[in-house]
Amino acid sequence: MNINSSEITHEDDKGRHFVDLPDDILFTIFSYCSTQTLCRICRTCSRLKDLASRDCVWTKESPNYRLMVFPGDVNITYKGSPRQTSAQRRKRKILLKDRCRIAKNWETKIVKDTQVVKHKTKLMPWARLHGQKLYVSNAVNINCYDVFNDSTVKEDLSNRISGCNYDVTKFVVNDDVFVSGFREGRIIVFDTVSKEKKFEYCFDECGDTQAVAVYNDTVVAGYQDGSVKVLNIQKYDKSDVTTINNCSTGASIPNRVWSVATAPDGSTFTVGNAGLETNRTPVEVYDLESCRLLYNLGSGHKRGAGVLDIKYETPHIMLTCGYDTSLRLWDLRTLSCEKEWTEPFDTELSSIQSDGNNVILTGTFQYGMTRLWDKRLNDPVQMYYCGQKRSPVYCLDTDFQRLFVALDWGIHMLDFTVYNSHNKNLIR
Repeated sequence: MNINSSEITHEDDKGRHFVDLPDDILFTIFSYCSTQTLCRICRTCSRLKDLASRDCVWTKESPNYRLMVFPGDVNITYKGSPRQTSAQRRKRKILLKDRCRIAKNWETKIVKDTQVVKHKTKLMPWARLHGQKLYVSNAVNINCYDVFNDSTVKEDLSNRISGCNYDVTKFVVNDDVFVSGFREGRIIVFDTVSKEKKFEYCFDECGDTQAVAVYNDTVVAGYQDGSVKVLNIQKYDKSDVTTINNCSTGASIPNRVWSVATAPDGSTFTVGNAGLETNRTPVEVYDLESCRLLYNLGSGHKRGAGVLDIKYETPHIMLTCGYDTSLRLWDLRTLSCEKEWTEPFDTELSSIQSDGNNVILTGTFQYGMTRLWDKRLNDPVQMYYCGQKRSPVYCLDTDFQRLFVALDWGIHMLDFTVYNSHNKNLIR
């Protein structure tokens, strides 16, 4: 049957447009497009943007990027591990296309620096991100801030935590409890939801509380005099508190505890001390249930090579950093340091964050500088300065879309979700 061109209707002609091709044909065409072409296609119309943004289109592009594991991506449960956190349950679906863009921003330093919390005087703040809540210590109080999807931050006065006349040193937070350490050896446990005080301990004979960690109902705290306290928050009797003396009797300078951390499955906890004793290492691993010393990690540490931060990635893999300017990856199955990285600027490393895969972030004592590391490489990938001030990084936390850095004059947020590379506030 012959059809004249004059007999073709407008609807027949419309079906010949590129945008009206079937989805499977468009996906096949997209598979031959470069990253730049795909981004341009996303700017044409809503249908092509929707199709070109699908994860199946960007799967072939993802190996070209240093993709990070976002909170809640991997739901790993260990034997005896606590339930999945609310932060993981509430995680937003992030498209693979956006993950690639964010990973590129991290690598090329396309980031917006904003001071989201300002202090009236210089402090040594501590900050922790829990879901979309940012908690920041400010002298005797712990303030709470809401972090919204568009990277705006607003103070939540109803969730402010107070209840002690002593300055906050460090704190940890999970879905159930909020455990904070204070000056003069105090520990206060709050309910995470209601912010009501559950109980308070005071070990003023031990000096300041230098570090705290929590697993289920067990709290581990390190002190200025070198002792470690292990207590159960369900038992209110001091006689049930286990004390580990981490300093030799008669030592002229206490081998103070700088950091503690508990394993994800609750099997062990690790203590990082000041490294002032030559007959013991700065990294010691204990059994959480019996508080028995299991391992002394490493050898040949210099005197004073204290460990300032510890990060468990799995029950057997952990990271440490400190005064000796080195970042170390430990394997508790072989009791060895599997890899070591040295800070190129020869400055102390104060804090660690990791995505549990290949990406590591470290904070330094120099000019508010943080670094991005890749476990597969020997040299750092990128460095970021924030605040333009000569302040140490006291701590950092991240959801790998934004990085929160605690400096002496306040908290800075480095936002890696930005698009506009010509914004004057971007770090380039």
